[in-house]
Amino acid sequence: MSDHPISDELAKEMRAAWFRYLDTIESIRAELYRYCRRMSGNVWEAEDLVQETLLRGFATIGRGDLHGDVSRIANPRAYLFRTATNLWIDLVRHRRFESDEDVDVAQPDSVLADSIAAREAAARLIERATPQERAAVMLKDVFDLTLEEIAVILSTTVGAVKSALHRGRASLEEMTELKRSAQRGPSKELLDRFVAAFNARDVEGVTRLLLENTTLDVHGVGGERGKDMIWVRASMAARRLWPGATEAEALRAEPVMYRGEWIVVSWGGPRSAPILVTVERFEEEDGQIARIREYAYCPETLTEVAADLGVRAIPAAYHQPPETLRRMIAGSNLPWATKE
Repeated sequence: MSDHPISDELAKEMRAAWFRYLDTIESIRAELYRYCRRMSGNVWEAEDLVQETLLRGFATIGRGDLHGDVSRIANPRAYLFRTATNLWIDLVRHRRFESDEDVDVAQPDSVLADSIAAREAAARLIERATPQERAAVMLKDVFDLTLEEIAVILSTTVGAVKSALHRGRASLEEMTELKRSAQRGPSKELLDRFVAAFNARDVEGVTRLLLENTTLDVHGVGGERGKDMIWVRASMAARRLWPGATEAEALRAEPVMYRGEWIVVSWGGPRSAPILVTVERFEEEDGQIARIREYAYCPETLTEVAADLGVRAIPAAYHQPPETLRRMIAGSNLPWATKE
């Protein structure tokens, strides 16, 4: 019997509930991403905002914040939009307070320049439009919500929405895209080593590149930590994408410079017409991989990246076959439980 007050069985039940929740809101996800994309102006930040919104919604329901007839959600889309708006406002406010922090002068010139550019962009965003004004414009002009619906999402009055729309439209005319800092961005050399090991199906070679506490975030599905991750072997095993695929069509990785950041893309299909299967972003620490973000289960993000690269994408499906889903749930356990 486990000494932990919360059992692995509860972890399995929670993960099963998570997948049921994803099924429930699937019809809203694409529109939620589009809203977050317009709000953030950045493909990666949009996906982060979507994931945080979904997690917040899941936790809110599980905690019982919406219990009782009075708290019932009449419009799930409006509720998720409201959650995303609040998270975005909090993020922008946080950046405003951090905008005058000292920059580490020991950083490479390129990283230093990116950090400064990111802070300056954030400052311009705040000066030209408040988060509420930006949200009001997006909700009205892009999603064609009524003033009353926008007032509910922004927790304000119809009159305040009208004022925000007037100010926001005037200030957003010249607003530039908010850029993200490239802190701990990976070197091309590290990604070359990773790609070489991956394409050789060298499990040990990939493992040597990981820190003891490397974290993996597979957005929407889960994650792992440490050198001995199932993800490494599972990725290597995905040599074929569909029955009958040839050796030439096996999954293969390649480093790509995308929007000022080195990422790793994985291709499937024939080399003459490659298909984007997934994208991974890395953080580097002391010449090793400190964090991996996997976007295979992010259809909107993957589709946008593929369009920018001029190829087709095949996102992974949340709707796993029943037997696969049972195995994924069965493998769930307490994240803080240590091995005996």
